[in-house]
Amino acid sequence: MLQAYAIENLRPGMRVGRDVFGESGEVLLSKGQVLTRDNICNLLERPIFSIYIDESDKVVDIPGREHLLDEDYVTWYEKTYDKVERLLQGVAQNGKLDSFLLWEIVEVIGRELASDGSKAIPHIHNMDMEGEYLFHHSLHVGILAALMGNWLEWGKHRREELIVAGLLHDVGKLKISKEVLDKTEPLTDEEFALIQQHTEYGVTMLENAGEKRPEVLAGVAQHHERGDGTGYPLGLTREDISDFGRIIAFLDIYDAMASNRAYARKNSPFDAFAAIGDDMKNGKLDPEFSVQFIRNTNRAMIGAWVELTNGVRGRIVYIPESRIMALPMVQTVHDEFIDLENRLDIKIKAILTAKELQA
Repeated sequence: MLQAYAIENLRPGMRVGRDVFGESGEVLLSKGQVLTRDNICNLLERPIFSIYIDESDKVVDIPGREHLLDEDYVTWYEKTYDKVERLLQGVAQNGKLDSFLLWEIVEVIGRELASDGSKAIPHIHNMDMEGEYLFHHSLHVGILAALMGNWLEWGKHRREELIVAGLLHDVGKLKISKEVLDKTEPLTDEEFALIQQHTEYGVTMLENAGEKRPEVLAGVAQHHERGDGTGYPLGLTREDISDFGRIIAFLDIYDAMASNRAYARKNSPFDAFAAIGDDMKNGKLDPEFSVQFIRNTNRAMIGAWVELTNGVRGRIVYIPESRIMALPMVQTVHDEFIDLENRLDIKIKAILTAKELQA
């Protein structure tokens, strides 16, 4: 059903019922387009008094797995996961870094798993992760590192080294017992101190296995350092932390927060962005790299299916680019549009996997 609305009565989230034309006959808004605040402000500045809004009361269809997941992508991911597990276990158990296997993984990440951010980011969230969290996390950070290298327009060699650092950043955790890593109760001071040693363990393991690339080792060593000197193991400040250390720091935070772990349920990516944003403001994380990551990841999130804190499900249809920490507009399964910039009583609880969406 179409209903005419005066321009001053429009609100973000409404769907345009008929094309809206400008003074010269150009199309200002297309039928079916979802209104934003910028659209409405633009109309208010023109000699247009009303437009038609589509108020059809329809339910949004939930897509099947085939529309959420690219089976080729899933197959490449699963094969690569197995190789990442073999690679890291080889370092931990045999003291060997299989350079040929590492090259295979980096090649597949660059060519198949991180060639397109709009495919990679949704798949990281939509796939069900069978197997060990540590290996999925290592692969995710490798994929995110590849995307960052692309977004920063780095050369092929440096992009590949950043991928390697992302893949290997947590290898030192394989020297720590799973009972401690997966503990659901609060860690003791001794246990926390042990986990903090994983960066030093990782560097030593990799050096003993023959890894010599300075930036790769710096990324592994420094991904828990913070610009204000509060990180570990050395308490370095911003000027002493490498680019790789600064980048892997927020990639690690993002994936850890947005994934299910033994001791914590996954958070919304937007909660992860908020945590990264707070750390930027406090001088802990590098704003130059972090802003690029948030901006590009936001773009890739359009179309993702989410669960809101009020229990309703929907998909992200729009995220303003005017602010780095902007919140999305969600179209619910009841065809209601919720602008989370204005509805502070509702948040995105989490991105849904294909299995969770169809449950």
